[in-house]
Amino acid sequence: MIALEDLLDRTARCFARYENLPAAPTVLGAISGGVDSTVLAVVLGRLAQAGRLPGPLVFAHVDHRQYPGSSGAVAHVARLAHEFGAGFVHQALEGLPERASEDELRQARYAALEDMARLCDAGFIVTAHHADDDVETVLFRLLRGTGLRGLAGIPEHRELAPRLHLLRPFLDVRRATLVEVARRDGLPVFEDPTNADLRYARNALRHEIIPALRSRAGARSLEASLFALVRTARAATALLDAHARRILTERCRQPVPWRAELDLRGLTDADAPFLREALRMVDERVRAPAPPSPSAVLDRVLAELWRAPSGKRVTGLGAGALLFERTREGLLVVDPARAGTPFDGEVVLPLGGSVTFGSSGWTVTTTVHGEPPLDPSPAAAGRYRALLDLGAAPPPWHLRRRRHGDRFTPSA
Repeated sequence: MIALEDLLDRTARCFARYENLPAAPTVLGAISGGVDSTVLAVVLGRLAQAGRLPGPLVFAHVDHRQYPGSSGAVAHVARLAHEFGAGFVHQALEGLPERASEDELRQARYAALEDMARLCDAGFIVTAHHADDDVETVLFRLLRGTGLRGLAGIPEHRELAPRLHLLRPFLDVRRATLVEVARRDGLPVFEDPTNADLRYARNALRHEIIPALRSRAGARSLEASLFALVRTARAATALLDAHARRILTERCRQPVPWRAELDLRGLTDADAPFLREALRMVDERVRAPAPPSPSAVLDRVLAELWRAPSGKRVTGLGAGALLFERTREGLLVVDPARAGTPFDGEVVLPLGGSVTFGSSGWTVTTTVHGEPPLDPSPAAAGRYRALLDLGAAPPPWHLRRRRHGDRFTPSA
């Protein structure tokens, strides 16, 4: 059985794995007051006292206000913070319905934790998710329908915002171990009574469905099969991520936060899974801080635009949807709500140089050529290239939008 000292070492090693991430040093422990998070509070508190955390420790509590007496949990976490000399912040959720759904509560909880992290200038939020939570999550996703990334379970690390990271150091620890550690060390806990409410789908899964599966398949068989599935999915996801990030590094241009373009030239059908993952990453970047586009939208984008002629478009679903357009070189991803107004001014083009203009970040480059023949030829250069005769049309040249009454006659 794992002792408290083992949990200290596991958590310290978790921090060490991410010590090179850009982040503020303060650590924010998400403490609800139950067994799991109380053990986490003790582990973080001991590490802080031993100087084994990146920086100061703050305990954060979110009061969901979903049951009478929830303020007792606030007092419990405040006592833990005082015991270890840690800071303490808490936030009560406002505006939620009396019977809020699990998704509503989870989204509100993480939003509150991020608010408190910014208040404390914290770079790490640490939660007490454990191996049993991982099993529940995978089963829950299987029942709802999921892909490879969903089968990989709960990630140990997730970037929530620039310089703000979520860590889960207990993911390979069973809940029974945490309960035993709390019992042996006599740790006081404050259990949320809504954790036993079977009207919540995850509680029903935890208290009814998983025990029934264990009784049929055997506890060891069920856990072993699911953990093997998670390990395989994580390995495959890591491979997928690595190739997708290579595509981003080599092929993604993002001059502004709300616009990016992926170069698709030379990619084959064998690259499709990695391109799909790279598109997901681009979508997250452009959509941030809003939630990413649904998977079905990204699947449609690749299906309709990868081999399409330039100019074809696909628009996402709902308010704030992204615009995806096939260009000559690849795939343009734009957030129209943040794109600003089209270029409506005037810019002087340099003679032999570049100039960038407009809210979309257009760049025009001029090159002085010698005598013909030109390389590439005018026919091969495409419609985004123009040839100007320095003798017939001497600079300065002014670039602007077309206006009523303008006339243009190309040379023969």
